Amino acid sequence: MPCLDTIISMIELDDVDRRMIDLLRADGRMTAPALAERIGVGRATAYHRFDRLVDDGVVAGFTARVDPAAVGLTVAALVLINVRQGLWRDLREQLRSLPGVEWLGVATGEFDFIALVRADSLAHLRDVALHELQQIEGVRAAETIVLLDEIDQRDRPIWSR
Repeated sequence: MPCLDTIISMIELDDVDRRMIDLLRADGRMTAPALAERIGVGRATAYHRFDRLVDDGVVAGFTARVDPAAVGLTVAALVLINVRQGLWRDLREQLRSLPGVEWLGVATGEFDFIALVRADSLAHLRDVALHELQQIEGVRAAETIVLLDEIDQRDRPIWSR
């Protein structure tokens, strides 16, 4: 998630950059020659653009996307967390370190944090939500929403339709 400094210093992206980003979101292993062919630019241009996107932090890394269910994490939940006023900075690291927390966001509104928690069973999720989370001093309340299904759209194009 970009911070204010990142938003202020965002680089200008043209159509070639946008198309390259969309292609890489769908297949992060796509080679520069394949990108060049799909976008309609020369290989040297594709290499240069790719390197610039990486160097400028637009492309922030490459990872393997693992199916949580395939590794036994069949339960997913959003945990909405309310903390004592003014403690969010202090609690952020503790919440991020809870077992199964895949993603943590600071939020506005009734809840201060939203966590995506993955577990191998409802009993494991219960232990995280009712025991581990509640042991953190400063956590006032939490609401757990079990997800029945997920639709992952991280590979969906941002600009191309």
